[in-house]
Amino acid sequence: MRTVKLLLDYLQGPIWTSDVQTGKPCTGIAVVDNDEDLRKVNQEISTLYSSYYEFDSHGQACWFNEEQEKADKQKMLDLLGRLNVRLAEINDGSFEVEDLETPRIQAL
Repeated sequence: MRTVKLLLDYLQGPIWTSDVQTGKPCTGIAVVDNDEDLRKVNQEISTLYSSYYEFDSHGQACWFNEEQEKADKQKMLDLLGRLNVRLAEINDGSFEVEDLETPRIQAL
């Protein structure tokens, strides 16, 4: 069984994409990669998370705004919840979800 691992990084939603401009996931699982609703919420999460990175800020080339991430905690949890609900809806038994982000965000 394949695993969809939810893990955030700059310019990536929790489901990593093959092309940051199209936002199309690259899991290799067709039902995940081709779902438009999933792509949209994944992109929304990516945009929010990437907004925490500031360039040439606070005397650093790249600075992560932890305070803003904490301020947006509930918004991010709501988005991750929507993503997990959609993954459950489309799961045809060919994959499992390993959500590493929801517990991390809850702990903020």
